[in-house]
Amino acid sequence: MEFDALILKVASRCNLNCSYCFMYNLGDTTYKNQPKLMSYSSIDAILEKTKKYIISHNKKEFSFIFHGGEPLLMKKDFYRTFVTKANNIEQELDGVTFKYDIQTNGVLIDKEWCDLFRELQIYPSISIDGTKKAHDMFRVDHKGKGSYEIVFKGVHLLKKEIGYADIVCVINTNEEPSEVYESFKKMKVNSVNFLIPDYTHDNFPFSKREMVMANWLITLFDIWINDNDRYKIPMFIGLINRLLGVTDITDNESRVLVIETNGEIEAVDSLKACGEGFTKSGININTHDFSDIVGVPLGKLYYEDSTTKLCSKCLQCPIMEVCKGGRLVHRFKKENGFNNPSVYCEDLIKFISHIQHALIQLFPELYKNENVDIMESDDIIMYIDKISQENKKSLYASDLEFFST
Repeated sequence: MEFDALILKVASRCNLNCSYCFMYNLGDTTYKNQPKLMSYSSIDAILEKTKKYIISHNKKEFSFIFHGGEPLLMKKDFYRTFVTKANNIEQELDGVTFKYDIQTNGVLIDKEWCDLFRELQIYPSISIDGTKKAHDMFRVDHKGKGSYEIVFKGVHLLKKEIGYADIVCVINTNEEPSEVYESFKKMKVNSVNFLIPDYTHDNFPFSKREMVMANWLITLFDIWINDNDRYKIPMFIGLINRLLGVTDITDNESRVLVIETNGEIEAVDSLKACGEGFTKSGININTHDFSDIVGVPLGKLYYEDSTTKLCSKCLQCPIMEVCKGGRLVHRFKKENGFNNPSVYCEDLIKFISHIQHALIQLFPELYKNENVDIMESDDIIMYIDKISQENKKSLYASDLEFFST
């Protein structure tokens, strides 16, 4: 197994109570048995095992992602201690670069936190669900009060103090894509990582025939691709790259390993949506190495088999190499585990087909570029813009399906 980042669950509690949260509201209550905060003693164990892993796998870049719950519930001194010790190890490991990220709900962001992010070079991202209506529909505090206004202030403070604001947004198909897109433009954000809600075959709320998610994403994509002043949307950039074969971007979620507040080593936490204690491995950072996760059935599936052992429908699908079977949690069903197509299978086919239609008129120009196979993900969007402007072509795509299914 190989991975490139650790998600560190430094806090197992949250100051919000988002109704769709896989940590607290989708059937897994094991967080109640864990320490509220990660201990300082875990820092040395985490970094010791990280150093060992980097050396054995010859890694040149490695990321630490501070997560929760809400990671800003942790004391600032914890982050100073962690980053200081990690930077010392980075200096020992010649040629290795550590990166630090933090995913926050934005409620507690103030100037002191911004100063800390700048001081320690921690890259923050804020969760906010587009419009005030969409956000306050789900992202509420423990008294049921919406959090949009205070999070909105946090975004603007980040822009002022740090110079950028990157967003994570869970898609709400009840909201108009145009309104959601424009709401982020008004915030002057730099990037929005749109997330498809984590449903399994046991709780999927949509009609598969209606393809609600596909239609929503198609509308958003058309707005985005035709906007000359667009912000980054990693989902779209990743799919464009895969369709063009430009870079080996797989958006593979199994490239991360999770460390819980009690030191337990687990697969990605979205799988908590599969049921009570589903991600529990029984192995701990204090007594085990990272590689021991593949000795646990779920760990082996997640880190070694999740994109290779797909169901027969996925293996026969013409876009399998693009969607990779979808996220593992979306393939889960209690009666047969992950041996299923994604609950969003039809949506993905329609959406990816739509993107290909939008790009297919550009293929001849793209492949005239001798360096197209080594372009980076951000470069491809700029290159598409250049080709589009030179040829005065519209990137609007038809609704016809390109792939035969």
